[in-house]
Amino acid sequence: MSAEKDLKEVEEAPAKESFGGCDSCSGVSCTPDGLIGLNTYDWKYLCIPTLPCMGGPAKSPPLLKPDAKLPLMLSLIMGLQHALAMLGGIITPPSLISGDACFAWQLDQELCDSKQYMISAALICSGLLSLVQILRWKLVGGYTLGTGLISVIGTSFTFLPIAREVVVSEIQAGRSGMDAYGKFLGTCLAASVTELFISFIPPRYLKKVFPPVVSGTCVCLIGAGLSVAGLKYWGGGVFCAENDMSRAAAFGSPQICTGNGDVALPYGDVHYFGLGMSVMIFLVFIQAVGSPFMKNCSVALALFFGFFVAGVSSYTAEDGSSLPYVNSDKIDQAGVFTFLWTTTFNIGFYPPAFIPLLLGFVITAVETVGDIQASCDVSGLPIEGPDADSRIQGGLLADGANSFLACLMTCPPNTTFSQNNGVIAITRCASRAAGIACCFWLILLGCFEKFGAAIASIPDAVLGGMTTFLFANVLVSGINIVGGSGNMGRRTRFILAVSLGIGVGVSALPNWAEGGGLAGFHGGNLKHNIGLWPAKDVCEVFPTEEYESEPSKCTKGAYVATSMSQVDCTGMGGVYTAPVTATRTVTTCIGNNGNCCVKYDDSKKMWRDSLIIIMKTPYCIGTLLALFLHLLLPFETEDEDTVGENVEQPMKPEGEINL
Repeated sequence: MSAEKDLKEVEEAPAKESFGGCDSCSGVSCTPDGLIGLNTYDWKYLCIPTLPCMGGPAKSPPLLKPDAKLPLMLSLIMGLQHALAMLGGIITPPSLISGDACFAWQLDQELCDSKQYMISAALICSGLLSLVQILRWKLVGGYTLGTGLISVIGTSFTFLPIAREVVVSEIQAGRSGMDAYGKFLGTCLAASVTELFISFIPPRYLKKVFPPVVSGTCVCLIGAGLSVAGLKYWGGGVFCAENDMSRAAAFGSPQICTGNGDVALPYGDVHYFGLGMSVMIFLVFIQAVGSPFMKNCSVALALFFGFFVAGVSSYTAEDGSSLPYVNSDKIDQAGVFTFLWTTTFNIGFYPPAFIPLLLGFVITAVETVGDIQASCDVSGLPIEGPDADSRIQGGLLADGANSFLACLMTCPPNTTFSQNNGVIAITRCASRAAGIACCFWLILLGCFEKFGAAIASIPDAVLGGMTTFLFANVLVSGINIVGGSGNMGRRTRFILAVSLGIGVGVSALPNWAEGGGLAGFHGGNLKHNIGLWPAKDVCEVFPTEEYESEPSKCTKGAYVATSMSQVDCTGMGGVYTAPVTATRTVTTCIGNNGNCCVKYDDSKKMWRDSLIIIMKTPYCIGTLLALFLHLLLPFETEDEDTVGENVEQPMKPEGEINL
């Protein structure tokens, strides 16, 4: 019997799930086909590179649907592709959050040293919690938990700007970075209930409130804001990029970039640029000539290539010494295995971040609906109807539950990853056996402590080359969501112009509401003194200083001098009068890097910080504007939008899949 006939019978067989769908792994047997699957899948298609001399692309293999049972080797290889496709997205948020605590001016050594643990924990969380989505569980009342698809999840980029803001602001205020991260996790625990509630709202209502113009705007602005962070890392590091001119204003010299092994150079140095460019060049090379397997894993492979280039390179200092870009101390000191909770954080609550996090979970829910529909599409299942609605409800419920569990596991909130839909589309394998194998690889990589230490040792410039591309993909996904509906009417254009105009502007100048000041040094003075809501307006107790209300005097006859010391005055036979001092309150911050308040009004500061976080987070302010305008502006008929126009709409390329 041919492989195509076998596959057809598997696809047409009725779905009989056991234990949430674990029976999809029952295709393994101690036979050549049960272990390797030579008659099950076209390995030639997966491994042959794309070369001009090959005579065009190879024919795609038949689709393996979610309940198809795969041989062991095929499951492991397909799962490895999914794991490597996710790797860059999973490790980036914990790397950036902990990396913010490694800079000299806002150093928190304990949180900085936790970087490799946070990376390992993120991988383990992703593997464990993806099982909840992949294995679909039936609940009472007709509800489900999970999608029953390869809806693998990982650390969400949506919450990354808020996490970094909480950690940095708390460290700069003199508090523990470990406690700051714990406060972020605790606030996420409380806010994650939002997505649990949304999961029981029918998808058709969610789509009315959050149409593509709103959800697409949000995704675009998440990508735009994070792409800026990618370029900062590419140039040498976030802290030196944000405080280059601010430190020069305070101390007369720019901030030097650390985080690239033993090399310390100014931001934008050509050596940092070259390391990041090596990642970009390898990405282009893979897309030009790589096999489908390599293209699916391109982000991870390019990151490893950049790491290799940095490892074999060195910088020659002025004194002739050779300095490495990769410091192996973390790798040498790391153990063999690790697991969750080997490092813990004190769970707390950070009120200013609660409202922005609520909005973040709402946006995550809307994104998840689109991701699940795309997963259904590439898996050969209907994207509308009762089955699709059931999978969306189960996916949203699992997304909210997984975010709650992730925070308990010391990880940021998790959500579905859309890039894995591209892996399914290219490999034509939607079997949940591949998803379960993906979870196995993620957990294995996370438990291997030296792997986390190696990732933590990657130079900032190399990480920047990868994250710039990765975050730009988020931006492109948002553009795809907005433009997926075809013709864009006048109402949609207006909403996009207002929301993207302000949102993209905020991503370029995030501190626009705080007087335009940068992250630290002199920028801290500006945040205190000026801006939309200066910090001095919520200060309850200001510092005081003594000053001379009346200067000293020396009187000799009719002559009075105010610039003479007591010794000189006595020597000339005069009468010395000591200066009169008084105390005054200092409300203006000059030269103290923003540390100019003894005690803040906690209530006012909470509302002030909440507003500032919303105003400086691109997707928060942009999405709120898009949602407000969507609810406010009346709909226009298509005829009104296209009067006098005869524009031919571009056709969707054959075989293209909306992701």
